[in-house]
Amino acid sequence: MSLRTRKITRNRLTPFSPFPGAPVEMVEEEYTIDVPLDWDRAVLVGVAAGTSLLLALAVAWSTDSIGSLLALSGVLPPVAYGVAAVFDLAWIICMALEWIARHDPRRARAPRIGGIIALGISMAAIAANGARAGGKTGLAVGVIGALVSLIAKGVWTLAIRATSRELSPVAQQYVARRQAAAGAELAMAQIERQLQRSRGQLAAYREAYGSTPEPETVTVERPSPDPDGPSGQPVRTTATVRSAVRAALTTMPDASTADIVEQLARVGIDTDEDTVQALSEPVSGQHPDSQDSSSATVLALAPHAPDDTITDTVRSAVRTVGRDLDAILPVVRRVHGTGVLRDTVRRILSDRVTG
Repeated sequence: MSLRTRKITRNRLTPFSPFPGAPVEMVEEEYTIDVPLDWDRAVLVGVAAGTSLLLALAVAWSTDSIGSLLALSGVLPPVAYGVAAVFDLAWIICMALEWIARHDPRRARAPRIGGIIALGISMAAIAANGARAGGKTGLAVGVIGALVSLIAKGVWTLAIRATSRELSPVAQQYVARRQAAAGAELAMAQIERQLQRSRGQLAAYREAYGSTPEPETVTVERPSPDPDGPSGQPVRTTATVRSAVRAALTTMPDASTADIVEQLARVGIDTDEDTVQALSEPVSGQHPDSQDSSSATVLALAPHAPDDTITDTVRSAVRTVGRDLDAILPVVRRVHGTGVLRDTVRRILSDRVTG
């Protein structure tokens, strides 16, 4: 017996040149091949078509029988027959949900039980409609009509099991864990979307009613930059800056105050060395940074005028201590304020200062 085949058409790229010496181009070429017939697939297609037809006939019979029974209550016929379709659609939907959860027996159990209950109610309603006609003939018609839905469900159950694959316990655990991980990611995505929506609504309420809360502040004592001036002045610092400074002091216990200020500036938190030093005492017990005394010495040795620019101050400091960035930065910040960034002084040293 020869192997049955069927022809299918495919495309492939092939080089083509219209005449010798012409450029060669890759063009698509159609060709046919013979492939063996997949009898398993053909049979499954036929089973699916037959099962669909069987379900359609079962739903039609059930809807007509139960609809005529419900119409006796006096409701409109379209309503009665529409409600009658619910009985069979219920167990059909339950079977679809059971197939979706076929890789998780615990999830598939609930729709399986629900489908059996819905099928039992539908069969009872069909049998009751037959018994209403009276006599043995009516009851027999009702029972046979009820078996139509049972046969349809049985055939569909067999078809679903034929297309599914039974997993071993180990493979079942693997699939369950992967499904749980994917479900967790999906749940977090939904939660993040809800949080973003809630934050947007909260921002809109605050903007509309002017109820934006003021950030919590804490007062620290900043040392006076003038040796002859008062010992210190109160400075208001937000709790966010305080938490960030203390976190930096914990993770970088050996870093200088200038390094901590620079690290916090990179993440968008503005502070200064005096605040860092004031907050470091109760947290880590660190002593004032040695750069303060050295920077005071440099400040005294590097003359400056009130109208000096940052570049002028850097040049004066370079003439005093050389091109040491760590020694020059505190001087510049004492003269021009703590808002001067380390990168600014570094750029001046590399681009503008000639020594």
